[in-house]
Amino acid sequence: MASSFVCRWTILLLCIGLTGLGPAVAGPVPSDTARVRVRLNNTSVIESVELTVKEGPVAVHLPGGGRPVMRLQSGETTTLGLRQSDVYVRRGNNGLYATKLRLRPTGTGATWTLAFQNGTRTYTGSLYLAPAPESGLLVVNNVPLEDYVASVVASEYGLDDREGRKAMAVVARTYGLFTSEKFGGTYDQADGTASQVYDGVSAVTPASRQATSATQGEVLTYNSTLIQAVYFSSSGGHTADNEAVWDAKRPIPYLRGKKDPYDSESPHHTWSATVDRSQLLQALTRSHGSLVEGFTIGGRSSDGRVKTISLLQPSGSPATMNANDFRLIVNRGVDGTLKSTWFDARRSGDQYVFDGRGFGHGVGLSQWGAHEMAQRGRSYRDILTFYYTGIDIEQVGEVDEDPQDAPVARTPPSPETDPATSSSPPESSDSSPDPNQPRIGW
Repeated sequence: MASSFVCRWTILLLCIGLTGLGPAVAGPVPSDTARVRVRLNNTSVIESVELTVKEGPVAVHLPGGGRPVMRLQSGETTTLGLRQSDVYVRRGNNGLYATKLRLRPTGTGATWTLAFQNGTRTYTGSLYLAPAPESGLLVVNNVPLEDYVASVVASEYGLDDREGRKAMAVVARTYGLFTSEKFGGTYDQADGTASQVYDGVSAVTPASRQATSATQGEVLTYNSTLIQAVYFSSSGGHTADNEAVWDAKRPIPYLRGKKDPYDSESPHHTWSATVDRSQLLQALTRSHGSLVEGFTIGGRSSDGRVKTISLLQPSGSPATMNANDFRLIVNRGVDGTLKSTWFDARRSGDQYVFDGRGFGHGVGLSQWGAHEMAQRGRSYRDILTFYYTGIDIEQVGEVDEDPQDAPVARTPPSPETDPATSSSPPESSDSSPDPNQPRIGW
């Protein structure tokens, strides 16, 4: 019987030419059926992981479809892993091996947990297993859209107000569906700072679920196309044009900088940081590949953010680098933090002193600004239309165009996380597989 089929672990099932999961969005899709494919634990190499069915059953399928080849019952624990070029589901001495596998709950409200090295989390939706392109096991959660949004809001918006959370829910939903082929088509998002922080249904709070339900299915569009809903922590008093911060072939009409009167209460509105001069010059030398003896601030955008840094070299001919790259080098390799590219710098003995404004790249929605707008009685729609220029708020099912046709903002990612607006721990290194994509949510 297929329902009780268990293959001895010494038997190998070869599934040649089978495809992975389909796109998360292909034309109009109601929000109650839309899904987001999220790679789990993407910054670690996964050799094996324990899965426990909390509410089941869960059916195991070969990618080609057909009847289940194994069923996992409530309370059952199995090991998922990789051996050579095949993935497996193993129960004791018995195991099922194939080139790819899908695990699908067969009942409503089914949940399951994965025990990774860095903790155990509970998820809904289905699971896709395949060898990872780099090494180890690729684990992709095909999660219902609204469950994904509720989890992201809980992790990415740590401020206590209803309308700001609702704005964050619409932003998180939009960003989750705007895939832009960032990860090559196998999955849409990662579960950490390469995308949005997603810790499964175990992270969901009553407040994040309420914000998700109150905005169910709502997304941001420009000309009926999903926008790239980037966001950050604090503007310092002015948001930024996308092309002023990141490499861009053309301005994106909905990512326009503007004066932000709602940032004054942010703890990052102004800041100061001290950096050891020797450490910074060594870090710049390593990055540049030749000796750097100092630096000067180059061009600025109209809002005051630094666009370029000139590196001083023994040859006398300065080299120019992007200010965001400079900031990342400081934050990764030096004792000190540059919260944004909006700063002045001066030397004080053996140290550099940076005086700056804001926290994050400055493009799109400011979380501290959203919070202040909510505190002043503005609605989540007011918040969204203020920070994204000329956008509409529509239902997922009303969006007809492929989001991959939309213009994409390009940028090096950034590792920082503001703990006041995110429950995720700060990252110390770049976790994004694509250095040309924006880092959001900090």
